[in-house]
Amino acid sequence: MTEESCSNDPAILSLVKEYLDSGGRNYQTQPVRDDGSIVISMSLTGNNSAFRTFIDLKIPQDRMLVFIESPVKVPEGEKRTICAELLMRINYTLALGNFEIDFRDGEVRYRMSVDVEGSSLSTQMVETNIMVSAATMDRYFPAIMAVVYGNKTPIEAIEEARNPPPSTQTETETSSSQ
Repeated sequence: MTEESCSNDPAILSLVKEYLDSGGRNYQTQPVRDDGSIVISMSLTGNNSAFRTFIDLKIPQDRMLVFIESPVKVPEGEKRTICAELLMRINYTLALGNFEIDFRDGEVRYRMSVDVEGSSLSTQMVETNIMVSAATMDRYFPAIMAVVYGNKTPIEAIEEARNPPPSTQTETETSSSQ
């Protein structure tokens, strides 16, 4: 694995870009912010939707944060409260990262981060942060939609997300198993 020193060095940006380029991803790098951070934005498509993705490189703090935004904002009122309950129930079981909801506008996002102060960032760490974040948002996006628009309870929506119905066999699979 490629490793680069992260201490106040834009090498973290080069490492992330190298990873994204190796996967043929299209992305945009935003101008450096006043606090020294750099944001890379792109779109990732999962099985359930396409998601806006932001990689926030906090260069001075030796941190990389990955944010995956839901394409749907939760309407004000009871649905926002129910969605917040859903997200907290999901968060309680997650080993890495967490869901967040902005009560001002209903934005839902998944966040994962790594702090490498005094250490180094590897391409494996970059990949894990991006792919786990995207997979987690994609896995639970149907649950978010189910509580917001499908009138499911948070518990029902989580159960469906964790135990999707078995896929139907194709005609080829059926005939080859006989």
